[in-house]
Amino acid sequence: MNKLMGLALSVAALALWALPSVAQAQLAEVNEAIKVLTDYPGVGKRHTAFATPEDFTKTWGADVRNIDKAAGLLQEALNKTTDAKARAQLDLAVDYAKARLHKEARLSAQGALYYLCQAAGGSGEGCDKVPKFGSYVAP
Repeated sequence: MNKLMGLALSVAALALWALPSVAQAQLAEVNEAIKVLTDYPGVGKRHTAFATPEDFTKTWGADVRNIDKAAGLLQEALNKTTDAKARAQLDLAVDYAKARLHKEARLSAQGALYYLCQAAGGSGEGCDKVPKFGSYVAP
């Protein structure tokens, strides 16, 4: 009986130890999707998007390849999350990305990141800062 209780406690401890890594993976996926969906930073002036040679190959948020990549990342995060509010936002973000609405997908992903950060205790990738440039900025 003691061996069974010890085994149950060790399995429970292992599950709790693995939980933060899943939450961190969700945060990383959602944060990467937000970065992929972000537009070129316009600051109200005429700017060129090609300041450096590597900018010639960089694609920004409205590119179809970026939207598809972000949809995949958001779908992976949706499959892993258990928080109801984050699931609702991720579901919206995936639907928007599949409809090729990159700005709406980014806003919903930022909302999901907010709820995931609350569930993770405010620590993790993307919780301290989310990209604040682009045409839309989440409140």
